[in-house]
Formats: sequence, structure tokens, C-alpha cells
Amino acid sequence: LMNFFARDGNDPTNVWGDPVAQRDIWEQHDPYYLAKRLTRIPVYLATGDGTPGPFDIAGTHDALEADFARQNEALAARMRELGARRLTTNFYGPGQHKWGYWERELRASLPLLLDAMKVR
Repeated sequence: LMNFFARDGNDPTNVWGDPVAQRDIWEQHDPYYLAKRLTRIPVYLATGDGTPGPFDIAGTHDALEADFARQNEALAARMRELGARRLTTNFYGPGQHKWGYWERELRASLPLLLDAMKVR
């Protein structure tokens, strides 16, 4: 994750400080550590696994999406462990960090989001 922020010349510690020295600050912003607060609200988690899917070039791999998959799966497991009843997941397998997947999952999650905001 630090490399992701740094690759365009950004200072990754500008987000929440040093992830080791200031771990407490990182945990205050990390959904995994905030999972107990999320168990009563609707949550939609979706991710690919970093391998090529329908919107990707064959033979490529997306390490960022693969890491997001690991993080989302861990969060979902933690939320279930804590008794979350309003958790929806779509860990759809092949797929990388591309707009086509984001758009598809936004459409899939929109009814849940609008209902949560009481927008009819």
C-alpha cells in the first residue's frame, strides 16, 4: 500500500503517518479494527482477485487488487465473527482494479446504498 501512494511521487506517510511508529492512528482508520462499529449498518464489499477478468488484458496481474481482496476477505470474516447481519459480499474472482468493475459493483450495490440512506 505504501508503494501505491509513493509511485506518483506522493509521500505515503501523509495519509496517517508512519504505519509502524503510528500504528494506533492507522488502526483508528482501518475498517478491520472498526468492524464492531460496522456490524449494524449495511456494508457491501466487492473485489476481484487480481487475475485477468472480462475487463482486463490476458496474462496480466494486479497486485493491488489482490491485496484489496485479502483485506476485504479479512474484514468480511471479522464482521461475520462479530455477528454482522447486513453484510453483502461479492468476491467475484478474476478481476483487476479497473473502472469497469467499479461501475458494475456500484450498480449492484446501489439499491443497498439508497435504502440505507432512505432515498426512494
